[in-house]
Amino acid sequence: MRNKSTIITLCILVLALPSLASAWTISELQNTAASQRYLVREYQAAMHEQQQGVRYQRGEFMPSVNVFYQAQNRRDETLLEPEEYHSRGIQLTWNLFNGFGDYYRLLSKKQQHQVAHWQLKEIQQTVQEQVAQTCLQIKQQLQNLEVARHAVELYEQERHNAQAKFDVGLLTRNDVLRIEVELENARLDVNTAETAIRQQIAQLQRQTLTAVTLDTLNLDELAQLPQLAGQQALQEQLLSANRELLALRHVIESASLAHKATGDRYLPRADLVSELSRHENDYWFDEGDERDEELTTQLQLSLNLFDGFKDDANRKQAQLATDRANFNYQEREHELVTQLDNLRRDFLLAYDNLKVAQTNSEQARENLRITRLSFDQGLTTSAELLDAIFYQTRADLNIINARTTIYSAYFTIQHLIGAFADTTIQ
Repeated sequence: MRNKSTIITLCILVLALPSLASAWTISELQNTAASQRYLVREYQAAMHEQQQGVRYQRGEFMPSVNVFYQAQNRRDETLLEPEEYHSRGIQLTWNLFNGFGDYYRLLSKKQQHQVAHWQLKEIQQTVQEQVAQTCLQIKQQLQNLEVARHAVELYEQERHNAQAKFDVGLLTRNDVLRIEVELENARLDVNTAETAIRQQIAQLQRQTLTAVTLDTLNLDELAQLPQLAGQQALQEQLLSANRELLALRHVIESASLAHKATGDRYLPRADLVSELSRHENDYWFDEGDERDEELTTQLQLSLNLFDGFKDDANRKQAQLATDRANFNYQEREHELVTQLDNLRRDFLLAYDNLKVAQTNSEQARENLRITRLSFDQGLTTSAELLDAIFYQTRADLNIINARTTIYSAYFTIQHLIGAFADTTIQ
């Protein structure tokens, strides 16, 4: 008999292993979303686009090589017939000096690449928070569903008791109808919670590009309430690790370098031009009887003296872009610090509310027990019994809402301080 029970237990474990192995944890869903979402890939493409911009700008430091062919037909009154000739060759052009403009523009492009890099990291943090918040909503709706089903059980039990008392004339029909109305409302709450769960599961599937279901979703990471560091430590993490602020700092640096690059118009430009050409008195290659080869090398110096004040306007425009980037950073930093402080207050307040809600739940449960006994003895009305059930349900929902608020604030804070794990895009 003992061996038989052992075999049955092993069979149950074997059957359960596939479902356990395929269960999605919140962390796994976050990593999947941060590495596979189309939104993330869009930002990755933007980063690669900026990388090509760096490559393009680096080409300004390299020589340009071109081949050319020119065919000419010259007619002159002194000539018996028109002259036909062509020239072909290769030309090398190399900019030797351009007022350091190319150098600063290259550095500016590199900073723009860093901006795209941190914007990609920021969107990955955002996606991970979205997944965590969606899982939290599913957890909340599951708990709401449990409370609603418990309320249905209570109302069904009390309706049965009230119907029995009505049959013997101890209660009026109105008392029974009151309970039936509340019973139907509780059933509506069950349907609402079930619908919300299905909607959130569909949302989670879209966010993670997976076929996750309620049966394959593991929410054990929401079992233990999280803890937060002190306010000063959180602010330091925000200022040092927030991906959006890191991107904005590179925006400022890029704009500053672009402003420096505009100074090249006030300095001379030096280009080296070397050309190897061959001339023939015919349109076709190697068909003419007169041929001439020429190799020329030139050093070209140029300096713009006046350009209708366009250079000055361009330089001031670049300076204003730098100022605007600084103002944007200061505004966003102040906004995020304020948001962090308020979220921490919400987090602590939710903890206090949870303690109060837990105490109220115990009191409401005891109140329901006493009211039910009094109702059975005919000492209270059905309205008082319904109120007691309502208070019990509300107290349970308050606990759920407090726990949800704690986790919701925690996940948003994790996003602000850049605490979600960095993920490699597949």
